[in-house]
Amino acid sequence: MNRFRLFLKRNLDVIAFAAALSSVGPLMAWWSILVRRNIVSSDELLRTSIADNFEGTERLTRIAALDAATQKQLFMISGESALAGLLLCVLAVVLFMVARKRQRETQRLHSMLSLTTHQLKTPLAGVRALLQSLGNGSIPAELHGRFLNQGIAECDRLEHMVETTLAYQRTVARGATRPEVVPARQLVGDILEHRRASFPDDVVRWEPTEQLSVTCDRDAVRVVLENLLDNARKYGGGQVDLVGQAKGPRWRLEVRDHGQGFPPGDAERLFEPFERGGGKGVAHGSGLGLYISRQLARGMHGELTAKSDGPGQGSVFALELPLAREVARG
Repeated sequence: MNRFRLFLKRNLDVIAFAAALSSVGPLMAWWSILVRRNIVSSDELLRTSIADNFEGTERLTRIAALDAATQKQLFMISGESALAGLLLCVLAVVLFMVARKRQRETQRLHSMLSLTTHQLKTPLAGVRALLQSLGNGSIPAELHGRFLNQGIAECDRLEHMVETTLAYQRTVARGATRPEVVPARQLVGDILEHRRASFPDDVVRWEPTEQLSVTCDRDAVRVVLENLLDNARKYGGGQVDLVGQAKGPRWRLEVRDHGQGFPPGDAERLFEPFERGGGKGVAHGSGLGLYISRQLARGMHGELTAKSDGPGQGSVFALELPLAREVARG
């Protein structure tokens, strides 16, 4: 009973619209029958009047003209009724599609809230335990620095989760990105420098090549690259290589790791929201990271792809961004 009430509450507007459509159908059918009856009755009266007032050829001519006019009116009514029925069917299909889409979006939102809440609890619990240990003096003074660094790393993790969640909200709301022309070398260098403060032990090899500029949103690129580096740090085998190069009108940044990899056929599935690889494949956090990253890349007129030769063969995630116009033309 509670589920039924919840269903009614969530879909009240759709149910009301469906009820309106259901009532319009019988009304249209009744209207069509009524109009047809009036046309037939009018035809019979006119036919009787012609029979009483005309004879011979004149009567036949007028009856033939009356039959043609009556058939035309009946055909028009049939066509209008069929068109109205078709319109009702189209509206019913659209209503069904809207209801299904809203149901999927609602389920997706609930999943996102559940998974994000679960992901936020872990670093929050760690920071709280650290502060409690520092407060009651259970941690030796010589270890304070080490544990404080762990606390800062957990705070950075929380910050990244919040940024990813906000980015997801931004993609769902279809908000526009804020593009600007940025030197690619500086863009990646700033992100890596910011990241080293939180993960000083990460091995990320980045050898800038030619000096190129790209058109992008700095914050969006940071979210994308942070997600890719997080995946590589957890499942990439301990070493990550960044390779940037121009490819036609785009600049391509590859994030190469030497870790678990995934079956080649799972490449596109990894970018579905709340999708995680299983078994020997890649497991991606809350399942939002790669989905958000691709949406942000496409919002900047770029692309994000994944490639792997199979489990245990490592993986390559490639972010493509448009080169700045003056560079691309040259």
